Amino acid sequence: MCESISPIVEFTTVAKEFRHEYVVEKSRFITTICPCSTEEEAQAFIGRINKEFWDARHNCTAFALGPKQEQQRSSDNGEPSGTAGKPMLEVLKKTGITNVAVVVTRYFGGIKLGAGGLIRAYSHSVAETLRLAPKELHTTRTQLQATIDYALYGAIERYVQDQKLHYESNFGEHVDITILVPPTDVERIQKELQDMSHGAATCTILDSIEVVLPLEQ
Repeated sequence: MCESISPIVEFTTVAKEFRHEYVVEKSRFITTICPCSTEEEAQAFIGRINKEFWDARHNCTAFALGPKQEQQRSSDNGEPSGTAGKPMLEVLKKTGITNVAVVVTRYFGGIKLGAGGLIRAYSHSVAETLRLAPKELHTTRTQLQATIDYALYGAIERYVQDQKLHYESNFGEHVDITILVPPTDVERIQKELQDMSHGAATCTILDSIEVVLPLEQ
């Protein structure tokens, strides 16, 4: 009887709290985004931003929680219905970024933007902040350890870097490179390491672990 393999739970979130400001028609839209894993954390973050920007006309909010954004909520906070919170949440849904809460603080500049203008401004504010914010991938990786001679190290290291894999090297009598590999790629990577080293690399598959990997901007 074959043992079923559990699917990999993988999601992208922001690495840390991040803020970006956007100005349109003299209105300031200050977007603050924060990683959160529970609704309690999201609400605490929203409360903190409300306190910081207590004098703003609006502090509109949205959050998405869970690997597949199972929990979602948004608020227009006094803006016309559907012009702030919902567009903000739609941006989160479109990007797939989760375990995150976002507050867009608006200081009114005296020029009305209209419903369409508000939707565009709130959407753009969140999209641009998400684009600029440092992000990280939460996923599962299999540890593949390759033991090689020093003469092979330069070529193997370049290969691992070209594959954009995270790794750690330990130097002793030989070099042990522990590579974090997507489970579906283990067989391919192992074969390519063997081919590159003409069979000289000793490859050992270690445990799979949950990891947090920085994503390139």
